[in-house]
Amino acid sequence: MSPFASVTAFAVAAVLAMAPAFAQKMGNDDAAAMKQLAQDNLNEIAAGKMAASKAQSPDVKQFAQKMVDDHTKMLSDLKSLAQRKDVNLPDNAGVKEMAQGKLMERKGGADFDREYMQHMVKDHEKALDAAKNTAAKAKDPEFKAAVQQASGKIQEHLQMAQRISKSAAAGSSSK
Repeated sequence: MSPFASVTAFAVAAVLAMAPAFAQKMGNDDAAAMKQLAQDNLNEIAAGKMAASKAQSPDVKQFAQKMVDDHTKMLSDLKSLAQRKDVNLPDNAGVKEMAQGKLMERKGGADFDREYMQHMVKDHEKALDAAKNTAAKAKDPEFKAAVQQASGKIQEHLQMAQRISKSAAAGSSSK
């Protein structure tokens, strides 16, 4: 998951609850951060879909599907905020991430599960740091509040990823 991926989904839900009914322009830095969050969601959705179909462990499959579901919702919410703020978001996963996905597709079984979950732990650790930095720098109050609220969900994803990663590293599945 990219640094801003988890931030995006849950940030948007909070933003929508606070958003005024009229469109407001967003500053360039906030707009760039929003675009990165959308890209990260797209990347996470693509990786999650692959893992949901390829993983061996039921826990890894369930986690991957949760990432798809959560990030699809986050992206949808982010698109609504972006429309209100007049920000154009990307539509496809990044080239680098698609290449990484192709490399991951070559793995199988417990090796795939282990590598995917290790990647998820690292990504969510980065996402927590990114959320703090983005919230500290954000100028748009709605965007800032949304990113601050997203930290709890990112922490939840990180804890799940750490737990599953440990069992995947041991070659087992725990519930």
